[in-house]
Amino acid sequence: MTTAAQAAVTSLPRGHWFPAATAAPPTACGTSLRTRTLEETEALARASMERCGITRIADVTDLDVLGIPVFHTMRPAAAPGLNTVTSGKGATAQAARVSALMEAIERTWCEPPAHAPARHTSYAQLRREGVRVLDPRRLVPRRGHGWTEEAELGWWPVRELYTDTEVMVPALSVFVPWPHECGLFNSNTIGLAVGNSPQEALLHGLLEAIEQDCTAFGETLRRGSRIRLDSLPELPADLVDRFQRNGVRVQVFAYANAVGVPTVFATTDDTYAADGMLINGGAGCHPDPLVAVTRALTEAAQSRLAVINGAREDLNGQAYRRHASYLAMREMLHAWSADRDEIDFSGLANTSTGSTAGDLDQVLHNLREAGLPLVFATELAPDDLPFSVTKVIVPGLEVYHHDRARLGVRLHREMVRAKMAKGLV
Repeated sequence: MTTAAQAAVTSLPRGHWFPAATAAPPTACGTSLRTRTLEETEALARASMERCGITRIADVTDLDVLGIPVFHTMRPAAAPGLNTVTSGKGATAQAARVSALMEAIERTWCEPPAHAPARHTSYAQLRREGVRVLDPRRLVPRRGHGWTEEAELGWWPVRELYTDTEVMVPALSVFVPWPHECGLFNSNTIGLAVGNSPQEALLHGLLEAIEQDCTAFGETLRRGSRIRLDSLPELPADLVDRFQRNGVRVQVFAYANAVGVPTVFATTDDTYAADGMLINGGAGCHPDPLVAVTRALTEAAQSRLAVINGAREDLNGQAYRRHASYLAMREMLHAWSADRDEIDFSGLANTSTGSTAGDLDQVLHNLREAGLPLVFATELAPDDLPFSVTKVIVPGLEVYHHDRARLGVRLHREMVRAKMAKGLV
């Protein structure tokens, strides 16, 4: 990479995600707020299909008995390591179809850009040059990694949003797929989101990253309350009814979390099929708990259909469930979910402000209050794409449920308090 090319790769300023005035008022879009209607979003997404290599949209809803809408999109030229099939879910067919299209679009632009290679150098060298750079150890690396301060990595400029400063971070934390450099961790799509505006994409990227953190705490520490199903509002109650009428047992939990954004997890167990692969789950995180629970339930339906359809490559990572008995898988679910206190859905605080900008400010405030003082963002979509694709990186958020070799300080501290781990000597 030439010096001129390096200079051309810079991060966008904070104002990209925080414009002086909102260009468009929020529009009710299902249960969420968006800056375009579903119809407008779908039209623009369809117009972007060829550019993103999306060859087909498939309605797979009727492969399952539930009737909860799920769509798949096909992107055959996806980079190795990414799914060629992406999924979308929603309470309506149009919402699910748009969801599938948008996921395929975000996955297109998270791939490393051929026109602007990352800079390959060491952390120590960047420090010697006086460049602001993030210590990779802030990103909860895997135990036993081989990184040292003189080891060369790929680096990419991002924007720290509180201070509006450019910082170099490992490209491994930005792009997917990316080589497993120094054994730090696997590249992933946590914090990746697409939106009708940069602000919308940033908010949803943050919520997705917080959802993963809450899930790491909730699954590991078994913290959280079971939500009484008869206390659910009309829309999620109807979704639960669709599961139950077809022999699928549903449980819904509210994760207790330090960030203070309602996070809901739903589990489903197909008692008719008696198949361990059809014990599924879904999560949702949003300041409005109605949005969170609806996303959790529709994601559980999407998870079922991914198994039934069998087209997604990431099912290979669940091979252990194929070889385990249904009774063994159900016993694991029971052990995890038993002995929970119960609450009504109304006990979940709705912290939404009713606007994207307000919700974003509230989420950022909550992160700082939780002891997470750094938030990085970078725009991945080209200027002429009608959508923003933002990757969000929040050092210190946990992902232990995905990789047991990645245990951060925050979760480890709570595990010690719960006598699940020993303190550092």
